[in-house]
Amino acid sequence: MLKVEKNEGYSFDEFLKKRAQLNDLDNPFLLQVLKELAGDGYGKLIAALKPFSKKVAYRWRPLISEYARPENHPKIRHFDAFNHRIDRIIQPQEAVQVTKEVFQEALFSVKNLPYEGICKRYLLQSNGEAAISCPLVCTDGLIALIEAYYDEVPDAVREIHRHAKEGINGDFAIGAQFMTEMQGGSDIPANVLNAVPDGNVYRLYGHKYFCSAVHADYAVVTARIEDTDDIAVFIVPSWLPENKKKEIRNHYEINRLKWKLGTCELPSGEIEYKGAIAYRIGPQDCGVAIAVSIVLTRSRLDIGFASGAFMMRAAREAKLYASFREVFDRKIDQFPMAAAQLADLEYAAKRTVATAFHIYKKFANPSGDPLDNFALRELILLQKIYTSKEAVENLRLAISLFGGNGAIEDFNDIARLFRDSIVNELWEGPRNVLLSQIYRDLQKSKWPLTIVLQEMFPHLSIKEIRRYAEEISSIMQINLVDLPNKDNMRAARRWEALWEELFVSYQEFITKRFEHLPIL
Repeated sequence: MLKVEKNEGYSFDEFLKKRAQLNDLDNPFLLQVLKELAGDGYGKLIAALKPFSKKVAYRWRPLISEYARPENHPKIRHFDAFNHRIDRIIQPQEAVQVTKEVFQEALFSVKNLPYEGICKRYLLQSNGEAAISCPLVCTDGLIALIEAYYDEVPDAVREIHRHAKEGINGDFAIGAQFMTEMQGGSDIPANVLNAVPDGNVYRLYGHKYFCSAVHADYAVVTARIEDTDDIAVFIVPSWLPENKKKEIRNHYEINRLKWKLGTCELPSGEIEYKGAIAYRIGPQDCGVAIAVSIVLTRSRLDIGFASGAFMMRAAREAKLYASFREVFDRKIDQFPMAAAQLADLEYAAKRTVATAFHIYKKFANPSGDPLDNFALRELILLQKIYTSKEAVENLRLAISLFGGNGAIEDFNDIARLFRDSIVNELWEGPRNVLLSQIYRDLQKSKWPLTIVLQEMFPHLSIKEIRRYAEEISSIMQINLVDLPNKDNMRAARRWEALWEELFVSYQEFITKRFEHLPIL
């Protein structure tokens, strides 16, 4: 009889025990980044973050891993037993519980310390999107939108603001943003969703094609004012007062949920508006500018944090695994190729995390200077473009460091983070769209290019600034938004590579003073 030999004594328990004990704040590098962020408020900030970090790592992480399983993905029930249209979003109990607990942390409350909310959201990102991060950043955008026009919005909208920011009787609202239409994608000016004035409100009619966080209480929606060319921004309640328990939606239907590559725990769907009551926010002819400057900017910043948090978690777990796993009579981290890959992964995580917090601090404390604001806008675009790109590349690398185990999704969560990172590359504008936006911004800029580059990249010498300005100016003589030809395609490739070179050098400058600190 054939005898099959197998290693009954081999165990991953040592690695699993150490991984289960990982806390995202047990990271000397991150602590130094946060110290730089908070300054004199660092001690109080860390005291507020420690209990939250324990929830992220020890309570919510295993629950999220459970509801990330394919059989637990969200579903929709269109009708109840009596043929009433309800469009009920069905999520596993773990997802409902984690969402409730996270939102009850009141991350947007005025009671929070400076930077407390954004630091907690960064920590949450280490668990992937998890049907949490998208609703949080959308809620952030919802709150900021109302606050920008608070003095002129009706009482109903002020109540929405209170529900989202401070909660009502312990219940905290979930926000969403629905801007994409089938014919337009990232092209918001192409919206055709019809907004019809009806007294002090509007009625929406038409279709939105990609609506993430479709389970939200309120959504920021862009639509075209009837019989005009004006795109405006609206807040649309999912249910009118007293109707949530009755499951009577605000004159709209959810046609279906999307089957996505990543962020699979997040319910995303298609919506048909059939006269939904909506509140216009801001001037009716400034909707695109309002949506981009207030709402999408926050989402793009959030993708920078997500990219950093994904890579940081992957780097820490890969280093832990490489120091445990022995192959060919050596630990993985004792092979030069693997050691170099681990170092590259760690450095990418460090650069991304440090720069995300640095840029956010500039965003949260605007100088009011128009040149500063312009430079920051371009940096936020660059961060979104290149950190989401680098996250995809480095999470794929992290998977390879685990060998076959990297592809086993109940062995680790990195494959899920990888899929989420691919979606992050697309959200709030794919790479080619945002690179074209930078091209248009610089074409319209009222400042000399050398002045803009000096403001964006203060670490560069005058000689370097002039050299980059000369090359950028040369490319800008070519029409990168015209129909493609051999010349503008070659220029477009260089445009992308050149800005990546500049942004990575900026990251290196931000990170240099504490890059030596360990992440474990």
